[in-house]
Amino acid sequence: MTEKRRTWGINLALLSSILLFASAYLFYNRSERNDLCKAYSLLTFCLSLWCFLMFLGQFHFSTELRIFIINLTPIPSLFIPWLATYIIMNYTRPHDPVSVPEILSGFHTVAIITLSLLSLFGHVSPVYFDGDTVHFKASISYYFILGYIYLSLLSGLGVITYNLFYGNYIVRLHSIYLFSGILLACVISSVFLFFLPLLGIYLNSLATLGMLGFLWLSWIPITKYRLFNVDLVGFREDFRNPNFSSVIISINRLLLNWMDPISFKNLCDQFENQRREEIFELHAELITEAAYTEDGSTSEQAWKYSNKVTKIFLR
Repeated sequence: MTEKRRTWGINLALLSSILLFASAYLFYNRSERNDLCKAYSLLTFCLSLWCFLMFLGQFHFSTELRIFIINLTPIPSLFIPWLATYIIMNYTRPHDPVSVPEILSGFHTVAIITLSLLSLFGHVSPVYFDGDTVHFKASISYYFILGYIYLSLLSGLGVITYNLFYGNYIVRLHSIYLFSGILLACVISSVFLFFLPLLGIYLNSLATLGMLGFLWLSWIPITKYRLFNVDLVGFREDFRNPNFSSVIISINRLLLNWMDPISFKNLCDQFENQRREEIFELHAELITEAAYTEDGSTSEQAWKYSNKVTKIFLR
């Protein structure tokens, strides 16, 4: 490994760690901080710790310390399947989460303990040292860990796919984001963690590109649940204060109209009926006030009425 390539790898690992840690902090700080949001933030932190250990492992520490850091590196990623399973089970019910079934919890516990021990004993790391030179040579255990992580994520994709076809419109909207995020993470990360290592190219830090895409796409339906039900039905716009939420609501309506036109039409009808009733009540109020108001102030009442109608449609 050339010095230039080594420096580039160190910088990339550090940058990935910082981006993931900042994302974990943001996900936790700007969420309802329920169990689902905490699990999501913890998953992001595990990925950040994984990148940070890769960053430390590229420094010229003593041989013993460097080997220990490299052997420790895969361990944070072992918690991804368990946390992802919990998230997939509860992304449609953030306020009433359920625990991972005991059989799955037992399976993940055994897998984490076994693979962690293999990692600490040096049977997993895909790199080895020849003096100060780092060489890549993935073992069967390395690919076994990748298989454990990817099979868990693909199993979760199966659950999400089922919800895409049989869930209600809110569940299906959530599922589109989560499905896209996990698929993106699997495709991009597998290139850098599986296929390129087969060619002797070790760029594991770049796998975080897929992870970041997964995290940000999945964060939207998990921590912004109201954008998929309350605000989706509201159909109101705030032109004075455009924000990220307004964009997501517009995308959700577009997706719903494409995915389930009947449900979207029902939402539109519901919105129109509610607004029609509100306008009718205001109209009756205007007539009543005008009947008991002195002459010459009708225009003032009409202006007041107009403002109230405007507020029905604009925040």
